[in-house]
Amino acid sequence: MRSRFLGFCLAFLSLFFLQACSEKSEDTKSILYENTTHHFTLQLPKSWEGNYEVTETENQIIFSSKANQPGGILCEVRVWSQEEWKQDGEELTTVIHLEKIGETDDKVYSFSTPTDVQWILGDAEKEREYQAMFAEVSGIKASFKIKE
Repeated sequence: MRSRFLGFCLAFLSLFFLQACSEKSEDTKSILYENTTHHFTLQLPKSWEGNYEVTETENQIIFSSKANQPGGILCEVRVWSQEEWKQDGEELTTVIHLEKIGETDDKVYSFSTPTDVQWILGDAEKEREYQAMFAEVSGIKASFKIKE
């Protein structure tokens, strides 16, 4: 009876430590994107390493596939004033792939994806690469965090 109990405890502790190690390895499987101008972060998939580029303007941050330039847009974070959002943003959510993902007292953050083809037509390899990257966009959106 005692040996069964010890065996159970050992199995439980092994699973506990394996789970802890697994959670840590998940963190290393992503790339932290930090925007210090607009105070937010995103977790990009490790598989994107070396395959994407970021274009930043005053209020837009665009993530694109390097292999599919020009174009190749995968997703965009846009920063709106509260007034701009009420005037234009809310209505755009009914027309295009645009969603509010965060808000502060003075800013609204939105996330959008393209409404048209963004890979180089006729190139199966570039289409495959784009589609593989695009499949991970919803996870990026879910990782959005506003930094205090």
